[in-house]
Amino acid sequence: MKASVKMIILILVPVILITVLFGDTDDSSDSSDTSYMANFTTEQYNFVMEIVEYSYDCKAQYQILTSVTVAQAIEESGWGKSNLAVNAKNLFGMKGKGTAGSYKTKSGTYQKFNSWKESVEAHDKLLSNNNYRCSGITDYSLVLQALGRGGYCEGNAYPNKIKNHIETYNLTMFDNLSESDLVQVRSRTFGSGSGGNTGDVANKGDKNARLQFLFPNGTPSSQSGMKAYLTTIKVEILDRNGNPSTASLTCHKSLASSIQSAYKEMKAKGFRAYDNGCFNWRKMTNSSAMSNHAFGVAIDINPGYNPYVNGTSSSTWQNAPGCYKIQGDIVTIWKKYGFYWGGDYKNIKDYMHFEYVSGSIKAGTKY
Repeated sequence: MKASVKMIILILVPVILITVLFGDTDDSSDSSDTSYMANFTTEQYNFVMEIVEYSYDCKAQYQILTSVTVAQAIEESGWGKSNLAVNAKNLFGMKGKGTAGSYKTKSGTYQKFNSWKESVEAHDKLLSNNNYRCSGITDYSLVLQALGRGGYCEGNAYPNKIKNHIETYNLTMFDNLSESDLVQVRSRTFGSGSGGNTGDVANKGDKNARLQFLFPNGTPSSQSGMKAYLTTIKVEILDRNGNPSTASLTCHKSLASSIQSAYKEMKAKGFRAYDNGCFNWRKMTNSSAMSNHAFGVAIDINPGYNPYVNGTSSSTWQNAPGCYKIQGDIVTIWKKYGFYWGGDYKNIKDYMHFEYVSGSIKAGTKY
């Protein structure tokens, strides 16, 4: 065994053992958390979605972890902008003759493909062969070890770069996608409203249209049933003293990017969102109907200054300091992303409350 390969194993094995023994205590790194995609530019988002799509097209045959394929494509093609990626559709620097022939450069002769899809398939086929034996491995650290043993790389610089991409962008979120997730990947709406990480609202139709988008198979009838639709995100805020900070919110994953964008805009306005809530499996106040919070589509902000009142006015809200009070520009921000404001209700006022679906939602119903 080469000394460089031994070094890779010596470095990676302790890390793997620590993970197995102690686990990951940071809830924000959950593999289902799509908030990391806020780190992508729109161009990067579209690149990742394309590679994820192609990875799943050949996953049944080669069983290669999508997180590794995406991370290697990022590293080796410079997000699809390298000379080989553009002119030879070769994302991984694979040498020889490809499906479209060869492409010669000063550094050698490389495979040429008709599309990135063909390049991804060739990559996954390579990693599944007898040199690497990566098929069916479900831990990306073990895949990196296999690449070292097979001679794909020497030293620990390359594995560390791939590991860094996977963890920086939480690429493991793509390793076990459902069919509904794949529909969103192919339509480039995964993890956000509609346009990737732009924060655009997913749907501005009527109540039924919005619910069909959020719950195409019907609304869940239990808290456990909601789990598949939820993600925990970080939002940018100013705290009670006006200092930059972040807050965690669990919300419907299709609204995650819109919510993050709205919070970022509130922060830019100097609004101090010090007290925030979203998902909560419960009934509406003074009602037997389920709250929109139960479905992760409603946000409450600063209830101490923006209360729920059974009437049409509130002295607490009227006299609230402007930096905490939901009004004017803050309402406009949320309405831009398609949310309704509780301050517009006729017979009651819920000044803290924004909801993406207006009115009650019936659990276990298909709209």
